[in-house]
Amino acid sequence: MNPLKIFLTAGLLTCSSLVSAADKPADTKQMTELLKARLGGVEVADATATPAEGIYQTRFGSKFAYLAGNGRYVFIGDMIDLQSQVNLTELSRRDVAKQEIDKMAVEDLAVYPAINDTKQVLNVFTDTSCPYCKKLHEEVPELQKAGIEVRYIPFPRGGSRGPGYTSLKQVWCGKDKAQTMNIAKDIEQGELPSADCEKASVVDQGYILGNRLGVTGTPALFTESGQKFDGYVPYKQLIPMLLSPGS
Repeated sequence: MNPLKIFLTAGLLTCSSLVSAADKPADTKQMTELLKARLGGVEVADATATPAEGIYQTRFGSKFAYLAGNGRYVFIGDMIDLQSQVNLTELSRRDVAKQEIDKMAVEDLAVYPAINDTKQVLNVFTDTSCPYCKKLHEEVPELQKAGIEVRYIPFPRGGSRGPGYTSLKQVWCGKDKAQTMNIAKDIEQGELPSADCEKASVVDQGYILGNRLGVTGTPALFTESGQKFDGYVPYKQLIPMLLSPGS
């Protein structure tokens, strides 16, 4: 018997229409139809086979789900290989995060390069109005000295109504975003530019991206491979976490 088991972090949903569960080749293009109908038009990713026979993975929003019975049943949660002790869903989650973040042009981010050789890249969803973001920002020089490049992605908590929305746009309107970020987070003295510029739209893009990846607060940290750390982590703990194999 295949050692894979499904662990549920949410409940079991059953779709209203019935689909035959008879043994026949799965039509992966049609497997998500009931789920799409149940979710009311939410975008659902195409189903893909998993190592567990008869179980297919799909995704909607930031959630991963598993379909069985040719799409009649959906399990929402993580799939773990008990034999290898690998969280297969987490691997998929990291892969999606990496792909999505890599779509952001580096020149559109506020970048603090590593000193000497770059050993790791840390992508941080940040808000200028967030106290813990400011605390992390004070420790960026320590990360740089450890060979970690820090790239900031704007994520105004509360969207356009959030307290940091305008100041983030001001940061992204600066000629040197690293410098204007320092000003916005009280590391340097200076005036922020107007929030009215073409690059200000990156703030909205960052907010949309963060929502797609399940970011609900700041700072939200993602390694180069897509591994996520929620919240502020002191640099003395963060550096070994980031430089450990597999990060």
